[in-house]
Amino acid sequence: MAKIRAVVFDVGGTLVYTADPVGETYARFAKPHGVKLSADAATIAFHEAMKKLPREKGTIPTDGNDRAWWKKVVRASLPESAFPEKKAFESFFEEVYLYFAKPEAWGVYPEVPEVLEALRDRGVDLVALSNWDERLHAVLDGHGLGEWLSQRFISAELGWEKPDPAIYRHVADVMRISPDALLSVGDDAKNDVEGPRKAGWRAVQIERPKHDLWAAVRALTKR
Repeated sequence: MAKIRAVVFDVGGTLVYTADPVGETYARFAKPHGVKLSADAATIAFHEAMKKLPREKGTIPTDGNDRAWWKKVVRASLPESAFPEKKAFESFFEEVYLYFAKPEAWGVYPEVPEVLEALRDRGVDLVALSNWDERLHAVLDGHGLGEWLSQRFISAELGWEKPDPAIYRHVADVMRISPDALLSVGDDAKNDVEGPRKAGWRAVQIERPKHDLWAAVRALTKR
C-alpha cells in the first residue's frame, strides 16, 4: 500500500461548525425586518431543504459565487408567509449570506489546530476539499487555519462537488499524487468516504464524539 502523502479535509462538520443553530441565525436577522421566525422550526426546515435541493451537474458555478442555490435553500427553510415582499427577503438573504462568510459565524472543533500541527509534523500535505463557495477562504483564514490549509479545492470555484468523481480526479491531478496516496477525512459517509474510495483514495469518517479528528493521525500510524 502506498505511503499517504496528503490528507484531504472536508470543512463543515469536520473542522468547523455553525456557532449557533442555523434557525437561530435566521430568526435573529429576520427580526429587524418585522418577521418573527421559530428558530427550532427554521433549523429543522433548513436541514430538510438541504436534503431536498440536491445540486444538478452543470448548475454548480465556477466563479465562487453560489448565491443562487443558497437563496433557494434559505427560502425553503422559511414559512411561505414569511417575507411576503420580495425586496425584504432579498435584503434579509444578503445579510445572512454575508454573515456566514464571517469567522464569528463558525466555531472550530477544539482538537483541530493540534491535529493539523501533528499531521504537518509528519511531513504530509494538508488540503481542504469542500462543497462550499468563496466564503470559505474568509472562514478558514479568519480562524487561522490558513496556516495549515493554504491549498483548497472548493466546489463553487471548480464546477463540481463531492461526490462527483471528477472532483476527486481533479485533486489528484493537480497535486500530482496517486489516488492511493491520498487520505480523505470528513464527516459525510457519501462525500468523504464512499466517493473518495471509489476514486481509489483511502478515507476516514469523523463521527463525533466517537471518532474526532485524531482518527486521521491514527490512520497514518497504521500505514
